[in-house]
Amino acid sequence: MRLWFERLSLGGLALLLWLVVATVSLVAYRDAIATLGLLDTDDFMRLAQVRDLMAGQSWFDVTQYRINPAGGGGLMHWSRFIDLQIAALIALLRLVLSPDAAERWAVALYPLLLILPLFLLFARILAHLGDRRQAIAGLLIAASAVTFLHYFAPLRIDHHNWQLLLSVAMLWLALGEPRFARGLAAAAVMGVHLEVSLEAFPYLVLFGALFALEWLRDPRAAPRLAGFAMGLVIFPALWLLLFRGWDAFTAIRCDALSPPYAVGAATAALVLVVALRVPAVAASWPRRLVVLGLAGAAGAGAFLAFGGACLAGPFGELEPLVRRFWYDQVMEGRPVWKQDADTAALFFTPTLVGLGAALWAWRRARGTDRAANWDRLLFVLLCSGLLSMLVFRTGAATQAYLVPAFAAMIVALWDWSRARPSVLGRVGAALLVLGAIPAVDAMVAQRIAQRVFPDKKLAANTDGEGNCMTRDVQAPLAAAPAATIFAPIDIGPSILIRTPHSVVATGHHRNHAAMNRVIAAYLSDPAVSEPIVRASGASYLAFCEKLPESENQARANPHALAARLARGEPIAWLAYDAKLSRDRLRIYRVVD
Repeated sequence: MRLWFERLSLGGLALLLWLVVATVSLVAYRDAIATLGLLDTDDFMRLAQVRDLMAGQSWFDVTQYRINPAGGGGLMHWSRFIDLQIAALIALLRLVLSPDAAERWAVALYPLLLILPLFLLFARILAHLGDRRQAIAGLLIAASAVTFLHYFAPLRIDHHNWQLLLSVAMLWLALGEPRFARGLAAAAVMGVHLEVSLEAFPYLVLFGALFALEWLRDPRAAPRLAGFAMGLVIFPALWLLLFRGWDAFTAIRCDALSPPYAVGAATAALVLVVALRVPAVAASWPRRLVVLGLAGAAGAGAFLAFGGACLAGPFGELEPLVRRFWYDQVMEGRPVWKQDADTAALFFTPTLVGLGAALWAWRRARGTDRAANWDRLLFVLLCSGLLSMLVFRTGAATQAYLVPAFAAMIVALWDWSRARPSVLGRVGAALLVLGAIPAVDAMVAQRIAQRVFPDKKLAANTDGEGNCMTRDVQAPLAAAPAATIFAPIDIGPSILIRTPHSVVATGHHRNHAAMNRVIAAYLSDPAVSEPIVRASGASYLAFCEKLPESENQARANPHALAARLARGEPIAWLAYDAKLSRDRLRIYRVVD
């Protein structure tokens, strides 16, 4: 057995661990798979987008026509890159399963399939940074990393798993010899990353800065920077054409890959492409610094020329009500100090421990052939760690980048424990190895935070929301003839998937005007809400008890429609429909 394990390659170990994780995940989520129990509103909306594509909607048209039908449909900014993969898997499974079963198993298996390339990337990264023992320890850590593997759970078909996978791929391409091909591949990966979500833009800056600083320090690192720059001229435009169409080259969109970002990156890259071909530039670091400054200025100027309005950010057009009652409630996009204590501890503690381990491993690597790679990793970790303080969701990428540091820490602590002279000392020291397992750090820190702050709850109380989104709860509604429902934005996507009905708005910001109307209606006195609801063309109005969205609105205005519905008070222009209601989901007919 030992001989077999010693002969097992790191790729083989990655495959074995993937099979274990996938099997455990399928068993753990078997009930949710049976009922298509999607875990998040974005998962529901992704499936709606896939269904539309498979039903014949244009590749370049991602409008959701069952959102705000009176206004012509709801605009979306998501990429067909992910839709295509899920649709292809559904079509493949339909060869052997019924359409419903094929869809359920496709959305269950799809996230798990992405874990295999993730583990294979970790194997490559760990081989660059340590010996075989460290690589094995790192793969075991990755297989137990609850702080980022939750994005790869069955039914998680939103784009966050691809974001993390591409972020890890960028780290792999940043290690090793600075060759042109690796730089070109990094640009291709970054182009896909930006196409999947504009949230990749900080990573474009991060890895671009890493390649630029390496060249500034040593002109022999020019090939990777040259490949990266050449790729930034080609790939963002190519992905725009493939996934958005020709119209994308004229539409200014601040929330997705569009001309301001593509042209800005390409302009800066062109300056570097030209400068790197001039031998005199490489002669001294001041000249290289001037070139980098010119490239940055040129890129910024091009961005301002094509999309100055985007300086307000991707959410600059949100109305105050939408910002307060929706955007500010999406806690994963907020900084760490806005999180509940136990949530922050769950992610922040492993980050601190891992950064300490990374600094120690970086210092130990001085003078070895792995020193340059630890320099690169430490730069990425420091930048990514700062980013995760500002945008909590990005902490998952930081946790993934910390895997090699935890692996080095585990091996060192284990060797140190084996060197203790007494049995008791060896056992006690071996227990310290648990501190190098990020899942253990996270759970211990969360338990401590819950004891210190016993009244604090997780920000996302999904009990009420999940109850109103289940198949059983929405079954009566699904049997009713298709109509438009004026529903809270958080349960809108589930209505699109589980019923034939349309909704006025969901939590997707390009529909901010419709979102504003929905929020205003639930926040206002019923007499003010009535014309808003009637103007939407809705035949029904939905209310979900204990939904955080509705509870926030009821607290903001005790006399509002949401508050009065929560208290069960009658509304003159609404008639309760007991046949369509179930459990916490209450359905009202809009009376003529």
